[in-house]
Amino acid sequence: MMATDTLRSLERLDNKLFVSLRPFKLKDTDVWHDPVDASVAHTVSGVKARRGGFIPFQCSGQTVLIAADRFDSPAVLELTEFIEGRVIICRAEPEDIVMAQDRVYGLLAGETEQHMGAMLVATGRVKQADLMEALKQQRDEKTGARIGEILLQRGLVNHWDVAEAYGRQHGLPVIDMLHGAADHFLYEPGLQQVWTWMDERFWFRHLIVPLTIEAETMTVAMADPQDSAALEQLKRVSGRRVRHFVTGYRDIMAVLNWRFHAEHEEKSRLELANRRPEDSAIRQINRNQAWVLGVIAVIVVLGFVFQSVVMGTIIAGIIEALYAVVSVFRLWAMARAASHESEVIVQQADMDRMPPTSLPAYTILVPLYKEAAVLPTLAKAIQDLRYPKDRLDVKLLLEEDDVETIEAARAANLPSYMELLMVPPSEPRTKPKACNYGLTKSRGEYVVIFDAEDIPEPDQLLKAITVFRQGNENLACVQAKLSYYNQDQNILTRWFTAEYANWFELLLPSLFMTHMPIPLGGTSNHFRADVLRELGAWDPFNVAEDADLGVRLHKLGYRTAVMDSTTYEEANSDFVNWIRQRSRWVKGYMQTWLVHMRHPVLLWRELGPKGFMGFQMTVGGTPMQFLVNPILWAITLIWFLFEPPFMKEIFSGWIYYVGNLCLFLGNVAFMYANIIGVLKAKRWSLAIWAALSPIYWVFMSIAAYKALNQLIFKPSYWEKTVHGLSRSSGQDAAVQFQTMQPKSL
Repeated sequence: MMATDTLRSLERLDNKLFVSLRPFKLKDTDVWHDPVDASVAHTVSGVKARRGGFIPFQCSGQTVLIAADRFDSPAVLELTEFIEGRVIICRAEPEDIVMAQDRVYGLLAGETEQHMGAMLVATGRVKQADLMEALKQQRDEKTGARIGEILLQRGLVNHWDVAEAYGRQHGLPVIDMLHGAADHFLYEPGLQQVWTWMDERFWFRHLIVPLTIEAETMTVAMADPQDSAALEQLKRVSGRRVRHFVTGYRDIMAVLNWRFHAEHEEKSRLELANRRPEDSAIRQINRNQAWVLGVIAVIVVLGFVFQSVVMGTIIAGIIEALYAVVSVFRLWAMARAASHESEVIVQQADMDRMPPTSLPAYTILVPLYKEAAVLPTLAKAIQDLRYPKDRLDVKLLLEEDDVETIEAARAANLPSYMELLMVPPSEPRTKPKACNYGLTKSRGEYVVIFDAEDIPEPDQLLKAITVFRQGNENLACVQAKLSYYNQDQNILTRWFTAEYANWFELLLPSLFMTHMPIPLGGTSNHFRADVLRELGAWDPFNVAEDADLGVRLHKLGYRTAVMDSTTYEEANSDFVNWIRQRSRWVKGYMQTWLVHMRHPVLLWRELGPKGFMGFQMTVGGTPMQFLVNPILWAITLIWFLFEPPFMKEIFSGWIYYVGNLCLFLGNVAFMYANIIGVLKAKRWSLAIWAALSPIYWVFMSIAAYKALNQLIFKPSYWEKTVHGLSRSSGQDAAVQFQTMQPKSL
């Protein structure tokens, strides 16, 4: 379109004087046309045009067309006197004017203030139409994300494209650190001291690598040349002028991973054992515990040899008393949760009050092993999170020998904020070790764990941030609830879902209400990263690292909140696979109890009387009941079938009545609690199956005895759970379940 055509167009618009400055395709061609004539625009300086918010864009004869966002701007009025001939002021969108200024003044005049988007368009990396869409996203979301970050998220550019654009934008050299230069960055003698000047977290957080050190100058490469705070910190610490180059994010991470590989590998395995050996399951029991167990074993053997009835009566009485106390505690806790608001309710208004620009960086750790089948569901679930993608730091933790999952992840065309991280193949090969390794390289202020098959509710991260900001300074963890999306696949998935409803709708919220230690769920627990590092993170030798971490948090004075957000998982539908998972869980609870009971008096002081009791009832009492149940069932069966005389002597008086109470009232009460749990979770169809849960407890006891065997012979062995057995799509099933939920009970 020529200037005369533009004039006619303006006249046909009845002199409303509005014009679009966006490039467009000429009709019936693939040729793009820019309505801004660069030679006309350069009749004024770029600096003046930017300050005045205008740009001359066309000229026809003695008539000059000027686009401005305000007709009455002093700079525009002054311009009409400066330009010879007729001047027509046209109104244009401010965004169009800025982009036109970038296209013209930035490229032709070489001004370093040129915007990233215009530069990427000019160099052919991005199409104009794609840039316009990205700018619209930037304007609509108002998160403060820069245009380069948005283009990265949309997969329109790569990190090196952004690095080159930054270099041109700021007039800085761009350096490639991925091809043959690692030895220089890591092992040059002068740089070894530089690496120690700052904590390793500094290099990862600011994405900086030192290059050279001289008497008066220090040179670094950085992914974000606008990070002036980091440069000032380096200048202050080094006492030198800091010169910086630009490089890509992947280049920085590759060098940092090379530099800290050995340290991070050791830290992921031994950080807790080195810093807090008495809190580590690297040893299952200590010397004092071995002595106590030995003495108890001798007493029991001698008791049965010399006074079998008395010893049998004592053991029966202890078991029944413990069973009764645990049962009463669990029922009391569940009753409180069922009758009170027992979790933090986050309102939409609370989340709306947080400006998007105030949201911090958030690390998501996703341990993956042989999970190629569920990778698409996982990627979709993370992309659906309503959180600024430029603040997400997603680490997919992959084992180096898991070729299938690695190839699937590389072929999945994942967004730029999802990073593949190879976990070194060292022992123990457990989920907590992988999470520790990911934490060493994380950049988020907060950290959350999601399992491979997890589908968190889209606003879960926003809810967690809201809870943290509304809580006090000792709030270190926020636990979301877990549930299953394939509850109706078979009877096992129904029972499994009912168990989770009991645990996450009743027991954990009740522990939160009463300020007792909370054995965390294995996923969807959100942490303050600084506290996590202070604690030594997860115990890689404990296969219930979540429960253990919840107890350690409480011991050091930190607290955990339970919030009203749910993550949907795939319930195990295969019995053998289910046994693997549940035996690992029970073994981990046994490990956790043994570790923290090394010094019972100290534990009493650290947790307080109420917390100590809660720990015994949940972490100790849960596996105890599963192990004792078959013994009590067998004794009951023998009693009624054969009525052996020695059993009548043992189970006499109060022991007989307590045993009956545990058998009948305990079973009925627990069935009732399971029913309440599924109703509170709004899983109405599971109520009838919850009434049949005693059959499920038989399965749990089988898993518990397998766990006991592994605790003795393979304590840190992580038995893999196979995912992807559900007949339905996790994403579709979870969405369907949420939309079908009634508003209330």
